[in-house]
Amino acid sequence: MNIPEFIGLDTELPLADGTSRRRVHLDAAASPLALKSSQDCIAKLLPYYSNTHSKAHLSARVTTEAYSWAQTSILDSLGFDKAEYDIAFVGFGSTAVFNRVARGLAELRPERPVTFISGMEHHSNDLPHRLNSPKTVFIPTIQEPNKNNGALDIKQLEALLELHRGQVNYISINSLSNVTGIKTPVDEVCRIAHKHDAYVLVDAAQSASSLDANLSENSDELPDFWVFSGHKVYTPSSPGVLIAQKELLRTLPPFDIGGGAVSDVSTEGYELLDSSDRQQAGTPNIVGVIALANTLKVLKNIGYRSISTHSNAIASYALEQLSTIEGISIYGDTSLPRSGAISFNIADIDHGLLAAILSDYYAIAVRNACFCAHPYVRSLLKYELWDLDLDGLPEDQIQNYINRKRGMVRASFALYTTREDIDYLVNSIVDIINNIKVLRSKYSVNYDGDYAHDSFAPEWRKFFDP
Repeated sequence: MNIPEFIGLDTELPLADGTSRRRVHLDAAASPLALKSSQDCIAKLLPYYSNTHSKAHLSARVTTEAYSWAQTSILDSLGFDKAEYDIAFVGFGSTAVFNRVARGLAELRPERPVTFISGMEHHSNDLPHRLNSPKTVFIPTIQEPNKNNGALDIKQLEALLELHRGQVNYISINSLSNVTGIKTPVDEVCRIAHKHDAYVLVDAAQSASSLDANLSENSDELPDFWVFSGHKVYTPSSPGVLIAQKELLRTLPPFDIGGGAVSDVSTEGYELLDSSDRQQAGTPNIVGVIALANTLKVLKNIGYRSISTHSNAIASYALEQLSTIEGISIYGDTSLPRSGAISFNIADIDHGLLAAILSDYYAIAVRNACFCAHPYVRSLLKYELWDLDLDGLPEDQIQNYINRKRGMVRASFALYTTREDIDYLVNSIVDIINNIKVLRSKYSVNYDGDYAHDSFAPEWRKFFDP
């Protein structure tokens, strides 16, 4: 498999010991590096750039046609049947999309006041439903140690649907966890939900860069809404993406209104367009959408099967190598299919301290804390937090101690991640463990559990001065 060029992959970063090193970016679950071809695509478009919604002059025609191509191309690249599905772009990422859909479905089916959310969701696929649904029910994850721990509890889903029979509006799940990388059986959830006339929303933010929609041939197993953020797919500044069954996208109430969403306006009223454009009032993120279409075209040409094989292999190798580290705790059942991310802790080293040292001394970018998935992370940490020894700690230090322990370190992977990157991460962690006493003495920690080096704090304008 030929890996395309990514911007920033060879960036050299200064280290706390006075040297420098090429950074190793293991924070792709937050935002991966930018695909160079998508940024080149923008540069090619800009000399002809104009607004859409017109073909009155050549530049407007070029931009309008390019935008139309992008909409169709994204559906095609991801494997959606254009006769069944349509697409809309909303806000800056998945958060805006889920807010739109949650509000719309609450208005569309008020007779079904219950919404189900899995217990392993990112806040973007959690809080919008809590805000807009009269009643929110969480589908628990399996809590049995070493047996499907961290996975969605399908039996509980079925039981909850029976308990709330006839009341469930929709179920919202992720296809791939941003914390553990554990995969959700989307087809099975769709099949179960549709028996109860409940819609299914799929958060594909973590999977869209490595898996196409992988749609079942069985109509009962097809998702009703498929959501992701363009910035998670190697395309910074691209929007949130909503792909939905055509009829649903036509009937979903729009909550922004303006030019581009209407076919006619008079002093007596207005008429909405009978297409997905009714969800996209105003000037769209033209450049971001076209760049995203270019990225997905590149991924399709590489082959999603090859990308998925690479992603699974990197995750398996990382799991295997990290498991050799003495004192490591890896979260979620390690025998479950997973891809994209692994979260862990090292005994006697706070997650904030480990992440800071990896950055300051090894140029390794990882993320720590709760990854905007607090309920899921806390469920995985439950037994460890219960076992914290708080006896003898002064009252004013107890919360700080809990803050330092309530979190994890996450290494997350992308198309550009190599086995050498994983080896370097593992060797660096072992080196940190062997030298932790000296390294710890160079850091201070604040009330929230964030660590900062006492003498190494490069000024950001040295790297980028707008």
